[in-house]
Amino acid sequence: MVRTWSTAGVPAPRQFGYWREAICAAFLDLTPESPLRGAFRGEVVQHDLGPFELARITSQAQRVERRPQDVDRAPGDGYYVNLQVAGSGLVAQGGRVATLRPGDLALVDTTAPFTLAFDRDFAQLSLHVPKPLLDRELSAPLVTATTVAAGPGVNAALRSALHALQQGDLPAHVAARLAVHAGGLLALALEHPAAAAERPPSADPARRSLLDLALADIDARLASPDLTPGSTARRLGISVRRLHGLFAGQERSYAREVRWRRLALAHRRLLDPGWDHLRVIDIAVETGFPDVTHFHRVFRRRYGCTPAEVRHRWTASPDSVLGSRPACEVHP
Repeated sequence: MVRTWSTAGVPAPRQFGYWREAICAAFLDLTPESPLRGAFRGEVVQHDLGPFELARITSQAQRVERRPQDVDRAPGDGYYVNLQVAGSGLVAQGGRVATLRPGDLALVDTTAPFTLAFDRDFAQLSLHVPKPLLDRELSAPLVTATTVAAGPGVNAALRSALHALQQGDLPAHVAARLAVHAGGLLALALEHPAAAAERPPSADPARRSLLDLALADIDARLASPDLTPGSTARRLGISVRRLHGLFAGQERSYAREVRWRRLALAHRRLLDPGWDHLRVIDIAVETGFPDVTHFHRVFRRRYGCTPAEVRHRWTASPDSVLGSRPACEVHP
């Protein structure tokens, strides 16, 4: 589920008042102040991800406090992990102050007072994580309001996961998997902030995590014409060069991985009686092969028989069951 709060449709004199109510509704009891008390621009788009919530905030200069009386009134039971997307900000809690620039992240505990400050227009991604889910992943008490700086490694994988989730175009089951994955990356980034920012991808398990995100994006869009290196990289928040680098040393490149998985999907559908009402040409198009001649060529190269032969072998064997349908010979 996606919820949106925006000052865009509110009369200018009431916009900041609306914003104060909106961020309390979207997050928890907070006290915002701004020098822009008349017309004020702000928007929150929040995604429900099971036990997690991810929000994108775009707004103007302001100071947001979580005061002791706010905590007393509504203690909360989790953490907010804020990833700076645009502009800069300050996070203060427990006597510590962290400066955030684009790509940096920091965490605050909702059960204690904190302050967020932005001196100009900004954008952030804010992930709410229930305390038990994060605390059980950590081997030592975490320290809030400290900067985990932008860089490769775990931090890069976490940023990519959050950017992919906030776009809101993933199937629900894929988004749920990525949210859990992001929680694990977050624990690594918070326990080892220096390693998260500085360890090169080739020496860090986060490279595998980022590759898993790319593969999940491919699986979610196998039949889409928008499945390209550029679109996958954009959804993951990385460069196309970085995306291709993830597949370097793997069994298949990005393009071959897409083709391999599309062929497997087409093969499964040819074996599935639920798709018998479609012609082979229809299955080809619906699994991402608009060029049917190309589809037949690459299918035969991989499976050693044509798509029609796969279907014919099944329909010619009335005593067969789905699990025993012949699959032909598989070629790499």
